[in-house]
Amino acid sequence: MKKSLMLVFALVISIMTFAHTPLLMVEDNEDGTVYAEGGFSNGASAGGIEILFVEDKPYKGLEATFEGKKIIYKGKLDEEGATDIIKPNVVSYQIVFNAGPGHIVYKSGIRISISERSDWKEKLEEIKEEKSISEKWLKNIENK
Repeated sequence: MKKSLMLVFALVISIMTFAHTPLLMVEDNEDGTVYAEGGFSNGASAGGIEILFVEDKPYKGLEATFEGKKIIYKGKLDEEGATDIIKPNVVSYQIVFNAGPGHIVYKSGIRISISERSDWKEKLEEIKEEKSISEKWLKNIENK
C-alpha cells in the first residue's frame, strides 16, 4: 500500500513539474503597434512560437484561416518570446498565441486610435519599404 501511494504521489509531482499553461500578454504601444509577449507557466521559453492576428468572426472564403477565422497576420515570437506588430486596420481582431493543440491562447486585439493614425501610417510605409512582411499580409493589415 505504501509503495502504491508513493508511486501515485511521485506521478502527480512529475505531472505538475512538466505541466505548463501557455500565457499571452498584450499591450498597446500607442504608436500604431501592439506588443505581444508569450510564455509558459513553468518558465519555458516561447521563442519561435507562432503568433497570429485573426479576424474576430467566422470566415469561409479562400484566404488562409486558423480555426475558421481569416488570418490577417502570421509571424513568430523572437528568441525572448516577444514581438511588436503593427495593428491591422480592421474593426475587430484577435491575437493568437499558437503553441499547438491544447496550448492556444486568444486575446482581443487593440484598435488603432485616432491620435495614433499618423504614426500607424508611417509604420506602414516603413514596412512597405523594408518588405518585412509579404504583400498578402500587408493587404490584410491595410484592409483594402
